[in-house]
Amino acid sequence: LDMQPSSISFELAPGRQIGGDHPCFIIAEIGQNHQGDIEIAKKMIKLSKSCGADCVKFQKSDVETRFNKAALIRPYKSPNAWGPTYGEHKRHLEFSKQQYRELKKYAEEECNICFAASPFDEASIDFLDELGVHFFKVPSCDTNNFPYIEHMAKKRRPMIVSSGMQSMETMRKVYMNIKLYHDRFAILQCTSTYPLSPSDVNLRVISTYQEAFPDVPIGYSGHEAGVTISLGAVALGAKVLERHVTLDKTWKGSDHAASLSMDELATLIKEIRLLELALGTPEKRRLASEEAVYRKLGKSIVAKRAIPIGHKLTYDDFCTKCAEPIGIPPEEMDNLIGHELKNPLGEDETIVKENIKYIPTYLDHSRDKFAGKVVGVILARGGSTGIPLKNIREICGKPLLAWSIIAMQKAACFDEIYVSTDSDIIGKVAEEYGAIFHKRDAHAARDVSTNLESLREFIDKHPEVGILADIHCTTPTQKPEQIAKAVQMIKEMNYDSVFSVVRYKMFRWKEMESGESTVPLNFDPVYRPRRQDWKGELFETGAFYVCTKEIFNRSGCNQAGRCGYIEFPAHLHVDIDVPEDLSIAEEVMKKYVLQPSSRGDSK
Repeated sequence: LDMQPSSISFELAPGRQIGGDHPCFIIAEIGQNHQGDIEIAKKMIKLSKSCGADCVKFQKSDVETRFNKAALIRPYKSPNAWGPTYGEHKRHLEFSKQQYRELKKYAEEECNICFAASPFDEASIDFLDELGVHFFKVPSCDTNNFPYIEHMAKKRRPMIVSSGMQSMETMRKVYMNIKLYHDRFAILQCTSTYPLSPSDVNLRVISTYQEAFPDVPIGYSGHEAGVTISLGAVALGAKVLERHVTLDKTWKGSDHAASLSMDELATLIKEIRLLELALGTPEKRRLASEEAVYRKLGKSIVAKRAIPIGHKLTYDDFCTKCAEPIGIPPEEMDNLIGHELKNPLGEDETIVKENIKYIPTYLDHSRDKFAGKVVGVILARGGSTGIPLKNIREICGKPLLAWSIIAMQKAACFDEIYVSTDSDIIGKVAEEYGAIFHKRDAHAARDVSTNLESLREFIDKHPEVGILADIHCTTPTQKPEQIAKAVQMIKEMNYDSVFSVVRYKMFRWKEMESGESTVPLNFDPVYRPRRQDWKGELFETGAFYVCTKEIFNRSGCNQAGRCGYIEFPAHLHVDIDVPEDLSIAEEVMKKYVLQPSSRGDSK
């Protein structure tokens, strides 16, 4: 899936899109904090609108459908009770259908705010559908109730799904079930604790959802105190925010303590709109508001010394200063190297583009990263635990590393070819095939030493290196033209590093642990493309890594800076890790790499 998190949007209410670049949709959850009094409910609707909320939401149950008889007659002695039994308590808080019609009309016609409700049973889904709500809200307690989810999704109204008390596996199932009917839904991170401790909020789940469900907006339903955590959710990309509201946190009812006062709601919404303004655009550029400071403090390239007309510019000609007039910025210094001056410049004069005679065919070979030799090296430690001395195991009549040495020789782009090893036996074989034996020191030859540590040791002892190719002889099918192309990309296309990749069309799944269910890692099975319609994904082959010494010294890595790749045909990709791989590699070599006359040739 190529879309960015929350890049998809849809209309949740008339004229109100959610997702994409649209503002966060803010729901004031009145729930049952109205104490069963419709006048209190109306007051809360009006105040929520005045605070800037986009929607007010209630909780709708058909009490006789939602609870069994034993639950309804159970004595209820809580301080929050509105009756002696749980059934009487719930009936007190439940508005009638006619009252719901009255509240919806009041919200939409008198307060101009969207009206919604969470149905807690299928009968309530049907009623709210008949009432004409703009969307359904799935309460966390019904998120894993798949008959309920299907019944709601079949109505094909937009849906917002809370995920309290659920696992990631369940949320994937919810996503797939709703997708069978429509794709106008959002998923909210939620923890069903009232009030909610910050340590149980787990806002990072928002990012998990954005990655797992990139084609639906993601939001947050919070039960914590204060506004800070909700602001964090919006900063992470929440496109829907739901918070409970109350007129008095001391009132009877378990939700009041986890609710915002109306003053807090107003503050939260004001801060969210300010935060959204500050989030701005992901594009990094110099803004108009920065121009005055740039003109005052920004540096320009100036002449370090007097430079004559026609002089080919080098780094030694430049320094950077706050200058008048403003000239070429320092980041464009690389682009000046090797070009000529149209007119002479005095010491300390600003260099402007009008001074430069650009040479179109110039290639930036004078940069420090190109200084020095093009060197190829094969890392061939003698103490391999998988296959001892595997680098000199014979394949198609030659030692394994010989094929990589030959490929580098045929590439005709190397000044020197080395084999770096701690083994005198491997070193002798390398010399027999024309490579230089680099005796690796003991630290770089440890069983736990990494390739990067070994390359660091090699570069430190060979300061003449300008471009380094790390060639892995355990992939003996690399071709000379591939290696030569990688070096060319660095020399002529300004890449800092180039490595080999292979393209596979694989639908990847998570590894199972302790009996858990696996889940897809790149495509949902319901919506994944046909293999023949899919380009596939790129994977490193490990065959070769080419980079400049400059980028290796700066990053400590041979895959850094401006990276490029050479694509390996999948049928040529072999990697020798276990003894059985040797025979596989030999067959591939015979079939695709070697000419008949070269098989079994002497060295």
